[in-house]
Amino acid sequence: MIRNTAKNKNGIITRTNFDLKKDLKFQKLTAVSNLRVQNGEMLAAVTEKLLIHYSDGKGERYQEMPLPLQSPDHVAHIHLCRTGFHSIVSSKLGHNFYIHLKSNAVHHLKKIRCVVTAVGWNPDYSKDSDTTGPILLGTLQGSIIELNVGSTGMMTTLKELTPHVAQIAEQRMTSAPSPAAAITDIQLFQLSDDDPKAPKKWMLIIAQMARLIVLIMENEPPPTLKLGGFTSSASLQAGLMNLGAEQSPTTVFHAFFNSPNTQQHIISSSKFSEKFKNHGFLTMHPSITEPKRYAWLSPDGISIGSVNIYAERIQEVLVEEFNIESKMADHQLEMVVKLSKIGLEWSKIDSDRHRLIEGRLEPPTGIALTDYHILLAYFSRVLALSLLPPHDVVFEDPWTPELGSALGFTTDSVTEFHWLYTSEVAMKYGTNDEARYIWKTYLDRGDYAKALQIARTRVEIEPDALEMVLRKQADFYIREKNFTAAAEILAQSSEPFESVVLKFLTNSSERKMGLKTLLDKKLERLTRHEDKIRRDALVMWLLNVQLEELAEMRRLKNNMTDPIAADHLKDTMDHVQRYFMRKNVIESIQTNREAVYRMCIAHADFEMQLFFANAVKVKNSLNWRKTDLRTVIDILMLREQYIEVLDVLKNQRISELTYEMCPLLIEHIPKQIIGFLSQNLDQMSPQKLTPCLSLCIKNLEMAAPAMDFLKEFLKSNKYSDVKNFRNLHNIYLHLMAKFRRETLLKYLKSNEKGRAELPYDLDFAMRTCEQFELDECIVFLYCIAGMFGDAVDKALVYDVDLAKKCAKKMDEADLDFAYLAGIGGDGNNEFIRPKLDEKAKKSIWLKIAEYYVQKENDVDKAIQIIQESNHLITIQDLFPIIPKFTKVGALRPVIMDFLMRNKDRLEKLEKSMKEATDIATEIREKQEKLKNRTTVVKPSDVCAHCARPISGRAFNVHSCRHLFHRECLEIAMIPFLTSEDVARMKTLITDEERVLGQMKAEQLAGNAKGFVEKQDKYLKIAALIGNIVGNECPLCGDIAISQIDKKFMSDEEFATDLNSWIL
Repeated sequence: MIRNTAKNKNGIITRTNFDLKKDLKFQKLTAVSNLRVQNGEMLAAVTEKLLIHYSDGKGERYQEMPLPLQSPDHVAHIHLCRTGFHSIVSSKLGHNFYIHLKSNAVHHLKKIRCVVTAVGWNPDYSKDSDTTGPILLGTLQGSIIELNVGSTGMMTTLKELTPHVAQIAEQRMTSAPSPAAAITDIQLFQLSDDDPKAPKKWMLIIAQMARLIVLIMENEPPPTLKLGGFTSSASLQAGLMNLGAEQSPTTVFHAFFNSPNTQQHIISSSKFSEKFKNHGFLTMHPSITEPKRYAWLSPDGISIGSVNIYAERIQEVLVEEFNIESKMADHQLEMVVKLSKIGLEWSKIDSDRHRLIEGRLEPPTGIALTDYHILLAYFSRVLALSLLPPHDVVFEDPWTPELGSALGFTTDSVTEFHWLYTSEVAMKYGTNDEARYIWKTYLDRGDYAKALQIARTRVEIEPDALEMVLRKQADFYIREKNFTAAAEILAQSSEPFESVVLKFLTNSSERKMGLKTLLDKKLERLTRHEDKIRRDALVMWLLNVQLEELAEMRRLKNNMTDPIAADHLKDTMDHVQRYFMRKNVIESIQTNREAVYRMCIAHADFEMQLFFANAVKVKNSLNWRKTDLRTVIDILMLREQYIEVLDVLKNQRISELTYEMCPLLIEHIPKQIIGFLSQNLDQMSPQKLTPCLSLCIKNLEMAAPAMDFLKEFLKSNKYSDVKNFRNLHNIYLHLMAKFRRETLLKYLKSNEKGRAELPYDLDFAMRTCEQFELDECIVFLYCIAGMFGDAVDKALVYDVDLAKKCAKKMDEADLDFAYLAGIGGDGNNEFIRPKLDEKAKKSIWLKIAEYYVQKENDVDKAIQIIQESNHLITIQDLFPIIPKFTKVGALRPVIMDFLMRNKDRLEKLEKSMKEATDIATEIREKQEKLKNRTTVVKPSDVCAHCARPISGRAFNVHSCRHLFHRECLEIAMIPFLTSEDVARMKTLITDEERVLGQMKAEQLAGNAKGFVEKQDKYLKIAALIGNIVGNECPLCGDIAISQIDKKFMSDEEFATDLNSWIL
């Protein structure tokens, strides 16, 4: 390998030397005249008519490919596609060959007789394929030919599209080919291919020595062609063969030159020099993908600019950014190189001027672009210039004369290596992290955006670079008082948060804005679950800053009359509210809701508190609710926005909160609240409306709508359980007693029922009527309560007729006494009262009669009371109240009527007394007969209990003819006796046995007196036992009948008896 003599200031350009003769051990090498490398595939002309193919990096042996050329003809141009599979080789005399590098087969393209100086490869066929696809050939004469050739060398398309791309003035005058007409490069781009049926849009860029031509066209997809002969014509002046065929082929790119819709744009150099003959190079970077930058070597110098193949205007496809002029003194270039060696820059140099050798201009033999540099290849050196101003020389690579002069400079589009070759040596140039100083260059120039962009791509390699750029940019913004931009930058740095925040902790409004931005950006970066605590802290801090800002703006608005301040406050608040609705922010506010509320209260910012209360979610007993209704309502109540509170309640289902707020609201907006309740009658719980409606007693404004609501509500629930609505009826009654006195009695009469079924509380109703002195209502309620005496006393004060109506109601009450007394099925004895007897009724009617006698001195009306009371009272009852010396004539009809009525009654009484006497006599006679009744017991009679003869032992005989031994009767009666009677009977039996023993002892002793005493005692005990067990027959008496619904055997006895039958 040849020693590397490159002088590289930054070490960003590397060179590898490749000696074709020694490294490939190729002894036939005379002189390399041409060399191309693509995708690692090298194709070189090592003699006048011998090509070698070598795969760089694969370690394979080179392949020789001789060409059928006759002297003095030799290889002039080699064109290699990006994949390294297809090659077009053109000789000096116009012979052209196609080589498929997979098979290394050489095919002579005899139909093409011209020098091909450029090839535009089709990007549709950039992958491994056996055909080139439609490609464009540029010739030395300036013509464009479309060609499609396969790996076998068969051409499916061959046609000259235009003999002259853009004829220059010299050609028009002399009709001779001009050196400036030669095509030096062709770039072909497909702009749209998403829809295969739609027309394809293509862009063609043609480079000549002094001209760039940009063409854009659309064409329909060509029909499929059959392989066969065709016609391709070319002018004899262009050196092409005239080929005949039956039909002309269909070409793809003909519209570039014959369609009126083709767009065209030409960039021309201001002059042309013979010195630049064959030196009109065009290169683009990156070349394997969509290019972003171009470099064009022209007589004016080197034009460098941007490429946008998708630009809307064709004039914007190639836009020049700067131009390196074409005249530069040799001593200036040497000065640049010397200064570069010691680390200095030539700040006054604004262009790279070509060297002058012995007074002649030395143009570059080739150019190439990298990401940030341009490489210029001269005869004995390579220079690398920075694309950034002031375009310093960052790399110079001279070589010794024995290596020869540079013949060409080519770029491998895939590997991005650049190959310079002389007659014996190839030099491979590559980049080595060329961006490592570019960010610093941009930073020194103050182009922070580009410096930051590059530093981000190098964060893994050079993390300090990103931090330095961020700090420098932030410091710049702070100096410019742009604290917001500085905060955005510092939020991206890894500098400690405390030190960053200190730069914004002042009372300056600009710095506060910067602090707000810093907190916001830091918050955006805290997205992990483990960052929750820090995220919550930042949200609370940011909220505090925002609330302080809003408070200050409100203070300024109050001190200013300018409406702009109010608009600015509104806009700021809207912005703040939108910001806090972001997902990560609202989640923190949700978690720390109470703290947020306290902070809003501390700043007296109820607007924001109301906003947060509407935004957060609160969990109730069933699920999550979207709004913190409690807080929303509390704020609105504090601000006395009662209508808004009602609107909130309307938007929610009827709940406990509704019943809680209605009492507070009805004092302020009674009509609206009553209207709201009326609209939701079917959802209301009557018990929970009591606190709200009970407040309406305060004034008529509240009472009027409340009474209307209660009237409708109670009417719609008329047949419901009265207990559920009793409180509402009480309120309704109270409201009518105070504000609508004339309607209360009608209401009471409409609900005239028994006391137990009254919809209202009777005691409360009486107290209320007493309070508001509603006498007629009180009388009515007394009657409902059965207090007829009090009702008559109250009525006699102002209306005797009403008193008589009350007295007549006593009979109605007697007919429905059980119902009125409250003896119902629910067992409610709250209203039980004793039934009025005739004496009480008489006293009530006598009060009315006494009223006529004493107050009106009208005995006749008093006597009429006898008839009105349905003769409950008599003239005899009226005598004590009738004044003395009253004429009997007036009383005669009454007395006669009384006597007649009493006569019938006495006769009935006498008759009933006689009947009672007869019945009593009959009963006494039967009793006398029973005393002499006897029952005959036969010796064959048996005990009903043990079925043994009754004689021989003491026994009892019942009138039903059931006979029992006394011991059997005791056993049979035990189930019918109480536990006390059983115990008493056992005690008596024990005493009886003891006395019987004593009696026998006295008899044996001959003590007659003692025997008689013991016998009397024995008989008494036997009588007591008989009273216990002998009152009724245990088989057919009342006690047996009372036990008819009881089982004969207990469960245990039944189980025992059942088991006894098991065999």
